[in-house]
Amino acid sequence: MNVRQVTRISAGVAAWLAEQAAQSPHAVESVYPGDSAPSIGLAFHEDDAALRIVVGYDARYGSHAFATATAEVFAGAGFEVFLMPTTTPTPIVPWLIKQWHLDGGVQITASHNPAPDNGYKVYTSLGRQISSAAASEIEGCIDAVGPAVDVPRVFVRPASDQLRRYVDDVVGLVAPKQADLLRVNNERASLRIAFTAMHGVGGRALMQGLQAAGFVHIFPVAEQHYPDPTFPTVEFPNPEEPAAVERLLAHGEKVDADVLIALDPDADRCAVGVRCKDGTLRMLRGDETGPLLATRLIPRWDGSDTGKRPIVASTIVSSQLLPAIAADRGWDLRQTLTGFKNLMAAAGTEQIAYGCEEAVGIAPAPALVDDKDGIATALLICAWAAELKARRLTLLDELDELYRAYGVHVGHQISARTVNPTALITSLSRVPWEELLGFPGEVRSLAEVSGLPAMNGMQFLGQHEAGRVRIIARASGTESKAKIYIEITQDPGDLSRRHEAAELLESVSRTVSALVARL
Repeated sequence: MNVRQVTRISAGVAAWLAEQAAQSPHAVESVYPGDSAPSIGLAFHEDDAALRIVVGYDARYGSHAFATATAEVFAGAGFEVFLMPTTTPTPIVPWLIKQWHLDGGVQITASHNPAPDNGYKVYTSLGRQISSAAASEIEGCIDAVGPAVDVPRVFVRPASDQLRRYVDDVVGLVAPKQADLLRVNNERASLRIAFTAMHGVGGRALMQGLQAAGFVHIFPVAEQHYPDPTFPTVEFPNPEEPAAVERLLAHGEKVDADVLIALDPDADRCAVGVRCKDGTLRMLRGDETGPLLATRLIPRWDGSDTGKRPIVASTIVSSQLLPAIAADRGWDLRQTLTGFKNLMAAAGTEQIAYGCEEAVGIAPAPALVDDKDGIATALLICAWAAELKARRLTLLDELDELYRAYGVHVGHQISARTVNPTALITSLSRVPWEELLGFPGEVRSLAEVSGLPAMNGMQFLGQHEAGRVRIIARASGTESKAKIYIEITQDPGDLSRRHEAAELLESVSRTVSALVARL
């Protein structure tokens, strides 16, 4: 990734966005929310306003140069460009697209990938990531672009900082009613929160959001709080990785935290940690946090009211807990391929009510941010945790209630870094799983199981006396690695046999890990 490539990519994206705008034009407001100045585009072209786009960037090496090149190319193509003046959490880009009814957006970020990586994330006028089909169309537009030196570029003055406005909107998600203000503020003032920004760009936004929402005891991991493109304390800045949250767990013990929050470097993912009954701290899996928060935010629907049936989206590799909850509570569950570009489009042009995936990604308020949002997720979790603490309960108590109602669901993910993930998946699909694991089951391709478009993956479904076993393996879409997901499910009711599920999970995980190491 370099300025020459970014220049050509931006020219191709500009051409594609112009085509999309021509096919579905929308009205342009004469004044931006909160501003008194008229749109530059309207001021000079009242009959044909310029298309408008926002460009943001994270703190990685090269991000500022890439963002500047992107903004200048779009300006050279006739766009009105809002270039963020400083490093920006990714959720601000889709938020601003929806707030200002922009024609698209670009965020320069490699999310939670290792330090040498960078990336170019494109959003449509809906504030959603582009689909795979749109990416193919854009590639065609890029192929039609000539040499980078011939692409017009126009200087762009950075726009005003929108962080505070974004934080205000997100804090609004947890703002109590006036009659509850004193009680809620007292509850939140007693909660102790430790968090890490993972050397990324979310530290300032989360700190401001927590403070504005009434939380007092906030303890950031100091050495990871400020942006640092070298990521000196983590090899892989992914909050899913146990090694990445070691410092957070140690810090949480030191400050006697009730809740732990780990943002990924661009702040669109959020991992949650809790204090257990034995006093220790542990991180929740994405497959625990996602279904749990859904029950907090999405009401039951039985068709008796006039409201629309809530559409809830998850992925085919995520836990079966959310589908069980959705079936009981009347939600319209849509399961998609992995990735939020698929999750947020699960209802077509309609707005989903909630989306989550196992990779600690949650879209808790799609009407506000039509993508995963780590800041909003953190605030909602902390607000709920404070309410529970006042009742001498925790998020784990709520999770236990779900297990009683829908069955114990425990899982584990194995990441296998390899230069050829496809070959590894092919090898796994040929393994005699029944013989390897010692209990009956069936192996099928993931495409066959899901009914979704062909994808490189396999699934094993088995039955053990301790529970049902599901193993899914697929190639990662963002990194050179294969992911293996293992889940053990028991029937609803008594939780006395949950230790059997945990023991089976450990046994199966050891067997699969040893197998992957040999392949």
